[in-house]
Amino acid sequence: MKQLLSILWIALHTTALFADINSMRARLPKVVELKDKGLIGEQADGYLGVVEDKEGAAAVVAEENADRKGVYSDRAKAQGQSVEVFGAVIGGAKTRDEQPGRFIKNSAGKWMKK
Repeated sequence: MKQLLSILWIALHTTALFADINSMRARLPKVVELKDKGLIGEQADGYLGVVEDKEGAAAVVAEENADRKGVYSDRAKAQGQSVEVFGAVIGGAKTRDEQPGRFIKNSAGKWMKK
C-alpha cells in the first residue's frame, strides 16, 4: 500500500510539473513579446516583474510566476533547498543572460535596460 501511495504521489507531482511547463511553453510567445516591448522583465528572485502594466502584462506575469513557483518548488525540494534559494539561482542566471535592450531589476530594486 505504501508503495502504491508513493507511486501515486510521484505521478500527481510529475503531472503537475509537466502541466506547469506546458503552460509556460504555451505562454512563451506572449512573454517574449511583452519583454521586447519593455512591459515586463526578469528579477533576481527568478520571477517576472511588471515594468508597465499595459496589454495584460500583470495577468501574464501572475500566470507565469505561479507556474514558475510550482516548477521551482518541485525542483528545490528534489535538491534539498528552499524555493527562495532555487529561485535566486535561476534569477541570477536569467538576469545575467537576458538579451540586451530588455528590462531587468537591479539589486537596488530599480528597473534598468540590460
